[in-house]
Amino acid sequence: MAQIAVSTARDTKIIGMVSFGHMFSHLYFLVIPPILVLLKADIEANYLGFGVILGAFSLSSFILQTPVGFIVDRIGAVKLLVWGLLIQTVAIALMGFSTTFWHLLVLYTIAGLANTVFHPADYAILAGSVDRSRLGRAFSVHLFSGNVGFAIAPFVMLGLSELWGWRGAFHVVGLVGFVYAVFLWSQQGLIQDAMTFRQDREDAGNATPDTRPEGMKLLLSFPVLMCLLFFVLLTLGFTGIKIYFVTAIGLLYDTPLTVANYALTGFLGGTAVGIVAGGWLADRLGVRKLTAFLTLGGAALLIALFGAVAMPSAAIFVTITASGFLQGLLLPTRDLLIKDITPEGSMGKVMGFLSSGLMGASFVVPILFGWMLDHEMTRSIFWFSAVFIAASMFCFVTTQEHSGDGKKAGA
Repeated sequence: MAQIAVSTARDTKIIGMVSFGHMFSHLYFLVIPPILVLLKADIEANYLGFGVILGAFSLSSFILQTPVGFIVDRIGAVKLLVWGLLIQTVAIALMGFSTTFWHLLVLYTIAGLANTVFHPADYAILAGSVDRSRLGRAFSVHLFSGNVGFAIAPFVMLGLSELWGWRGAFHVVGLVGFVYAVFLWSQQGLIQDAMTFRQDREDAGNATPDTRPEGMKLLLSFPVLMCLLFFVLLTLGFTGIKIYFVTAIGLLYDTPLTVANYALTGFLGGTAVGIVAGGWLADRLGVRKLTAFLTLGGAALLIALFGAVAMPSAAIFVTITASGFLQGLLLPTRDLLIKDITPEGSMGKVMGFLSSGLMGASFVVPILFGWMLDHEMTRSIFWFSAVFIAASMFCFVTTQEHSGDGKKAGA
């Protein structure tokens, strides 16, 4: 009984530590969009230029994401996670000293390189240290924490900018993250001990041999590739909203900056709340096509409305929050689908590979939509986003129908 209590306490602490670091990674992904108007006033660049800066973060993550996933599966995740967070926090803090487009570009690219460690390392740590009976809740908390990072970004960056300017905002969020990275550094032994504890209790014969040919065969299997396409389309659809909603809704309908940021916070907060409800839904229904059709179809329709009609402030908030909630409702089911196509011992490489698709799409979106803003095609941002989200439904369904093949490819 005492051993169970110790295991529960250990799991809870590790879930909390890893998830809190995950929150910072998502916060840093969204530090620029809420204050883009303020940056544009001081940094000489058009919207396309800022799209390149935002895209550079994603491109650098895209290039290294899959290799880092293989490294995590082979040598371990703990030190990579700590170093990634340390480097990223320093880069974000230094952005507050930027005076040119190139300063921001170089520093945000470094932040993107450091970002590659989070998804493969986090999932490997949780899968390798948390008891199986609590693993679903561990993934749910981890997913929730990332979306909390998204949700607080507009409030944090705008609030800090009002107090100390946009430079002070970067300094503060970077410094706070650095302090947490140092704390995580001090806890490496606990995490490593827990992973060893789990490995000692599990049958080693269940692990998939970690060889490069077998790993590549798994990544190129049909269900994994379809899941990759699903990630790409879903990211194309929702990332444009995260990055350009505040700017687009302001240009289109003269929505005040504060109102637009509150609405964006509603969208991101709605996603976080949807994740909690989605975990309950996924546990009871499993991976269902109907879940994808209702959530993604509904979200696509709501986002398309912004390109069609002007809305009062309250309606803007409710509509975008509802679309975020529907997105969040699907995400735990998405993670169950990933688990279904992933053999034991391959979570790092699969998550790295899928995350590369996510980051590749995140590279394309800010440049494409930034170009649209420069050419006064603001409505198209909402319509394109809706089309991408709707298209992702069919990839989800196809992946679900072939979810047994991924395990065979890695067997």
